[in-house]
Amino acid sequence: MSLVYPLIPIILPIILCAAIGVFWVRLRQPFDHDFVRVLVLSVGTPALIVGTLGKTEISAAQLQHVLYASMCMLGFSALFAALSCLILRVDLRSFLVPLVFGNFGNMGLPLCLFAFGEEGLAIGLGIFLITTIIHFSLGAAILSGKAMVKGVLSSPIIYAGAIACVLILNHWSLPLALQNTLSLLGGLAIPLMLITLGVSLGSLKLHAAGKSIGLGVLRLVVGLAGGFAAVYFLNLEGMERKVLLLQSATPVAVFNYLLAMQYKREADVVAGMVVSSTLISFISIPVLLYFLGV
Repeated sequence: MSLVYPLIPIILPIILCAAIGVFWVRLRQPFDHDFVRVLVLSVGTPALIVGTLGKTEISAAQLQHVLYASMCMLGFSALFAALSCLILRVDLRSFLVPLVFGNFGNMGLPLCLFAFGEEGLAIGLGIFLITTIIHFSLGAAILSGKAMVKGVLSSPIIYAGAIACVLILNHWSLPLALQNTLSLLGGLAIPLMLITLGVSLGSLKLHAAGKSIGLGVLRLVVGLAGGFAAVYFLNLEGMERKVLLLQSATPVAVFNYLLAMQYKREADVVAGMVVSSTLISFISIPVLLYFLGV
C-alpha cells in the first residue's frame, strides 16, 4: 500500500474527472462535442500554452531540446509501428497514425501537471505542441492521401506556441492582468479535456474486440518503446526524461477515432483501440510512474 499511496493524488483526479464524462453520457445529458472541442482547442489550450510557458522558468535551449526530443519520440514510434504493422499484416495506412499518436493532451497534460507540477506541465505542453502540429498535418495527410497544411495553419494552438516561443526567447513577462486572464482561460482546458475523454469513452463501442485490444496494447508498447529510444538516443536526464517517457506511454488519442471516421479508415477498430488502451493505461501508467520514482 505504501507503494500505491503516493500515486493516488496523480491518477485518481484523472479517473474521477473522466468518470464525470462517462456518467454524463450514460445519464443521456446533452454534450455539444463541437462546441467543447472548439472551446478547448481555440481558447483553453492556447491560453494554457501561452500562460504556462510564459511564466515557467524554461530556457529557449530547453524548449528547443524538448521539441527535438518530441520529434525523435514520434520518429522512433513510427518506425516501431510500421514494422509491427508489416509483421502483423494489418493495414499500415489505417493504423500507423493511431499507433504513433497517443493522448498527449487529454490525458498527458493532466498527468504531467499532477506528477511533476508546473515545470512538468511546461515540458508536457512543448511535447503536446509539436505532436499536435505533426498529428494534424503529416498524420492527417497519411490518412487522407493529401497535404493538410491549410488546416494546420488555421489552428490557434500554432500561434499560441509561436507567441510562447517569442516570450521565452526574449525573456519577456506578460502584464499581470493578461497573465491572470490567461490563467483563468487556461484553467478550462484540463478539466474539459478529461470530461470530454470520459464522454468519448462512454460513447464509443468496442468492435472487433480481439483486434482492437491487441492493437490498443501495441500502441502502449510502441509509444513507450519510442520514448525509451528517444531518451537513450538523446541521453535525456532529469525532468525532460521523465515527462517524455510519461507522454510516450499515453493511450490512443480520441482524435484518432475522429480522423478515422472522417477518412473512413476502420473507425470501429480505432474506437476499440481508444477504449482498450485507455483502460489498460490506468494500470500501466501507475507502474511507469513508480519506475520514474514519482
